[in-house]
Amino acid sequence: MDANKRRQTIISYAMFKNKINKVELAEYMKMSYPTMLSKLNNTDRFKLGEADKLCNILNINLTEFLTNK
Repeated sequence: MDANKRRQTIISYAMFKNKINKVELAEYMKMSYPTMLSKLNNTDRFKLGEADKLCNILNINLTEFLTNK
């Protein structure tokens, strides 16, 4: 599994677990819904600060999210 697909799976599971939908996530991240969709489609587009904020919102370990383990 490539890194992008792995991160998408992690995000999807965390959103399900935390009962957060994409619209709410975009609001929490303070970005537009289309921008959020674009970044979720290609997780390499997240800046480090955005990835950190995303991980805090979804209770994901940032190191595990960023590394390809």
